Amino acid sequence: MRNKTLQRFWRRRITEPFVDFLTQGLSNQKLALSLAFGITLGTFPVLGITTLLCLLAALTLKLNLPVIQFANFLVYPLQILLLVPYYYLGNLLFNAQKHLDFDTLNNILAEITNKKAINMLLESTFYAIGAWLLISPLVLVLLYTGLKPALVKLNSESSRFKLFRR
Repeated sequence: MRNKTLQRFWRRRITEPFVDFLTQGLSNQKLALSLAFGITLGTFPVLGITTLLCLLAALTLKLNLPVIQFANFLVYPLQILLLVPYYYLGNLLFNAQKHLDFDTLNNILAEITNKKAINMLLESTFYAIGAWLLISPLVLVLLYTGLKPALVKLNSESSRFKLFRR
C-alpha cells in the first residue's frame, strides 16, 4: 500500500509536471536554462530565499517560472545537505578564525541571545554565500551543458511520453 502511495506521489508531483514541461513547446535551450538556474539557485546556502531568487532570475532572464520553481523545489533536500559543506568551504576560503562546526552551531543555538554568537553565525553565512558564488557559475554551466543534449534526446523520443499519461 505504501509503495503505491509513493508511486502515485512521484508520478503526480514529479513525472507528470516534468513531462508537461517537455511537451508544452518550450525550446530545449529555455528548458535546460530554466532547470539549470532552478537547481543552482535552489542550493543557495540561506534557507527561505531561494524561491525569491528563482523568481528574480526567471523575470530578469525571461525563463519559464514554473520550470525554475519546479527545479528549485526538487533540490530542497540537496540545499539542506549542502549547508554544512558551504559553511565549511566559506570559512576555509575566507580564512575565518573560528570555523562553524556542529558543536559551535549547537552552542550558538543554545545561547541565541548572545550577540557574539549571532555575529559569528552571520559572518559564517556570508562566507558560505561567498563559497556558493564561487562554485555556482561552474555548476550552472555544467548543468546547462549536460541538460541541453539530454532534453534534445528526450524531446526526440516524445512518443514515449504517452506512456506516462493516463
